[in-house]
Amino acid sequence: MDSNKIFVIGFQKTGTTSLEDALRYIGFTVYRGDKNLLKFNDSQQLKAYILKTLKTWDCVQDMPWPIYYKELHELYPKAKFILTVRDTDEWIKSVVKYFASIRIPMMQKIYQVPCAEGHESIYKKVYEKHNAEVMEYFKGNPNFLIMKQNLNFDYGTLCEFLEIKDCPETPFPYSRKNKQNLSRYKIYRDIRSLYWNFKKKY
Repeated sequence: MDSNKIFVIGFQKTGTTSLEDALRYIGFTVYRGDKNLLKFNDSQQLKAYILKTLKTWDCVQDMPWPIYYKELHELYPKAKFILTVRDTDEWIKSVVKYFASIRIPMMQKIYQVPCAEGHESIYKKVYEKHNAEVMEYFKGNPNFLIMKQNLNFDYGTLCEFLEIKDCPETPFPYSRKNKQNLSRYKIYRDIRSLYWNFKKKY
């Protein structure tokens, strides 16, 4: 049923994987990122692909799903939409630490620049523009929730929004903590980026 669909429409590094783990723990099936979405220029073909792909899934999260929030809402008007956000400066630090100068084609299409490091201002503009437009689009919609890190990232908020009575008593997941301490150093990020760009032929 459309009303059972849940769409996480926050950008990467805003707690989306933690939210995915929480949704899975509650019992939902979660479909992750799908690069095929970016191949469609025709709106109807895109929507047909989405309907076919999500037929057996409860939720989606990960890029590039967030940029298709309007299409998802048109297809599933009764679905629940969750925008995950965090402080912009903290977000870009995390993005650069994780992606560095790796030239990921999907990210290039979304941000229209070669990579994150060195193009932080562009990344921040795209990120803030997305959040502002999503908030305006869903303004007043009871099926829309904003979850912000260090504010309301918890099972209580999630379960109340999803109308789940048996809320887990376990701590909310804290996933994908970057354990690469060397990522703080640019020379390490440069070497890692060079390796992945070569390995993936970016």
